[in-house]
Amino acid sequence: MSVVFLAAEGDPSWPVAGLTVAERTRRAFDVAGVNLAREAPGPRLVVTRDALLEPDAVRALSAEGDPTLARVLEGADAPAAARLPEDVALPADAPALTRALDALRAQGRVEPLAVEARCQRVRTRAEAARVERAMLDALIQPTDGFFARHFDRHVSIRFSLALLRLGVAPNTITLAATAIGLVGAWLLASAAVPVQVLGALLFILSTILDGSDGEVARLGLRQSDFGRKLDLACDNVVNGAVFLAIGWVTLRGDTSALAWFAVGATLFGVAFASAVGFWYSSWLDKSGRDGEALHAYESLASRDWAYLVLGLAIFGKLPWLIWAAALGSNAVGVLLIVLRLRGWPPPSAAATNDPSDDAAAVPPAVRADGEWA
Repeated sequence: MSVVFLAAEGDPSWPVAGLTVAERTRRAFDVAGVNLAREAPGPRLVVTRDALLEPDAVRALSAEGDPTLARVLEGADAPAAARLPEDVALPADAPALTRALDALRAQGRVEPLAVEARCQRVRTRAEAARVERAMLDALIQPTDGFFARHFDRHVSIRFSLALLRLGVAPNTITLAATAIGLVGAWLLASAAVPVQVLGALLFILSTILDGSDGEVARLGLRQSDFGRKLDLACDNVVNGAVFLAIGWVTLRGDTSALAWFAVGATLFGVAFASAVGFWYSSWLDKSGRDGEALHAYESLASRDWAYLVLGLAIFGKLPWLIWAAALGSNAVGVLLIVLRLRGWPPPSAAATNDPSDDAAAVPPAVRADGEWA
């Protein structure tokens, strides 16, 4: 299928959330696997130069179907893209595309597509600003805790836009956040309260950057399964290092057998819950379970507790966290095992109809949430 771009009112060089309109559309075609340079007989995919498309919109428009019908996404006040049959003359510009589709509708030759993906024209700078605001608002996730929603996201989004403009890869941000978190953990192990507070602040900074990697991946259309797994692994490394540091602080002030047991139970529980969490989330993905279940699991692992670490560090009470985590981390691991053995949640209707768990794709709710690079 050939792709043809039409003259339009808007400027494709206008920036929207760190990328130009033209670059966003180009990346959408790349992700959808549609070659912009390919020329082939048959229907043509016609796109206005001020169009901003998401990959799912490109996939829907370019999918195989009746070649005698035009294909367009529903809901647009002015069509940004359409697949036109081979016997229809190519429009000269965006208004001509609208007229061509109107004529084809009158002939009953238009197949409207109901797809939840952005496919719209950006005709003015005001429209570009509205689209950017909608994209940034969508970055707030169901798994965000109180501090993540009301503070971290506001900071991480500003980081993300700057990093996106600089072309920094999401996985690079993940590794940088991990390095900062490990330095923070090292400082938390200090005997000096001011140094512990600095370590806690660096830990919070690492959690904010941990949000940026997913935001850059989503805004920049660079999500990947590897990036998601790297993000989860690095989160667990930093979490483990923080608990190890606090355990060291605890044992420096209390060498009793009970303190040793609490520290050991905490470190075991963190590793146990992390391993079971990988197992459970992988099963949710492969079996096509409701994406909300994965959101609920990730809410359990929310790093809002970084602010608890800061508060305890300020008052010199870091060991208190060990006593709570000794029970809590192990309880989370046991809960996830019970849920997995009981097959909770039940499979969705789509997964029930799939004869093979391994054939099930990642649920759309999970794929689109942007938390993973």
